[in-house]
Amino acid sequence: MITLTGANHWKEVLESPIPFLVEIGADWCGTCDIMAPILERLAIEYEGKIRVGRLDIDTNEQVAREFGVTELPFLLLFKDGNLVDHVIGMVSATNLKARIQKLLEPRD
Repeated sequence: MITLTGANHWKEVLESPIPFLVEIGADWCGTCDIMAPILERLAIEYEGKIRVGRLDIDTNEQVAREFGVTELPFLLLFKDGNLVDHVIGMVSATNLKARIQKLLEPRD
């Protein structure tokens, strides 16, 4: 899992040739701490198929405002530079895997 900081990393998300899962969180967020190992395992399990990154809301308030972040963690799933799904709050690994699998399906 990579740490996203600033506009250059955000550009990396939008220009990624493979789907990108971004967790918007904070160091003080207990639920984010609980989600961290799940996201790290998914990053390893889907290595080469998706990228997983973390964006700190405290240093990236503009991005948080842009996507209407109301609760942490706030997960954004991108494909071909477009936001295709989002998840608010705690979510199970099973739920995230299902969303990732859907993201990896070819478009009609």
